Amino acid sequence: MPEVIVIGSGVIGLSAARCLQLSGYDVHIVTRELPEQTTSIAAGAMWSASNLEARSRNWAMASLRHFLPLTDERNSGVTLQRMREVYAEKVPDPWYRDRLPFFQRLSKHELRGQLVDGYLMDVPMVAPPIYLERLHDQFVAAGGTLEERTIETLDELANEAPLLVNCSGVGAREVAGDEAVYPIRGQTMLLDATGIRVGYMDSSAVDHIFPRADGVLIGGVKAKGDWNKQLDPSLSADILRRCSKIEKRLANAKVLREFVGLRPGRDEVLLELERRADGRAVIHNYGHAAVGYTLSWGCAEEVVALAEKAQSR
Repeated sequence: MPEVIVIGSGVIGLSAARCLQLSGYDVHIVTRELPEQTTSIAAGAMWSASNLEARSRNWAMASLRHFLPLTDERNSGVTLQRMREVYAEKVPDPWYRDRLPFFQRLSKHELRGQLVDGYLMDVPMVAPPIYLERLHDQFVAAGGTLEERTIETLDELANEAPLLVNCSGVGAREVAGDEAVYPIRGQTMLLDATGIRVGYMDSSAVDHIFPRADGVLIGGVKAKGDWNKQLDPSLSADILRRCSKIEKRLANAKVLREFVGLRPGRDEVLLELERRADGRAVIHNYGHAAVGYTLSWGCAEEVVALAEKAQSR
């Protein structure tokens, strides 16, 4: 019997599983979808922490410390990417500016249209297909096991391990009975575009251009409450049109892949230890919305701390 079962194999579940392994736990993953089928594979996956508050900032900083060394590792799927982040209103310097390798405000002549503020910065950029495969391979090489199985409730696993770690993403609405969880539908396109050295993000317009190790990812959309996982060709055309106005070299680029994902929305991340009536323990770790990669490793480290607390009872 494994000491821990992790539910879910997206970036949150894989990170928690791997971090638990590194702390000496025997871990088994139960997942409805394999890593390459999860919402995490569709993510833009840029380290992005501008809107974070409270303990989410601590999780983001822990993830930054994890990702930055990976930018020097070949085939890690993580690169150090210069990004242009722009706004239609004046904004202060982000709280993390002094933690980045490079940060610089944009001047007025570097802004266009209705944009009035922004900055350049170097941040980790993750290529999910590469990074998740590597994380999965490390997990398996260290003795971890993964089982593709759909569960309806946490009770189905009650007798299979003394500790469950619930990283079920938007599925937590059913698995954990948490009606505060809702989908935020996203759609992105991966292009074979060369020569694009500086990325772009306008969060207010949901426009982004992310040069990554596997191509250039463009998007996007944030449709709250939309459970549709089918690709919308008209939306893809609109994304390409919008992003090509920002970067002309995208217009005729080959489309490598298109993605749809349901981000796990919630008013705040739920990361806590629940002691159940039957004496077993569950660590809930879900509700990361659009910043799963940004929070992933910091949340994984807190999962380990909560696992130690669960054992000390």
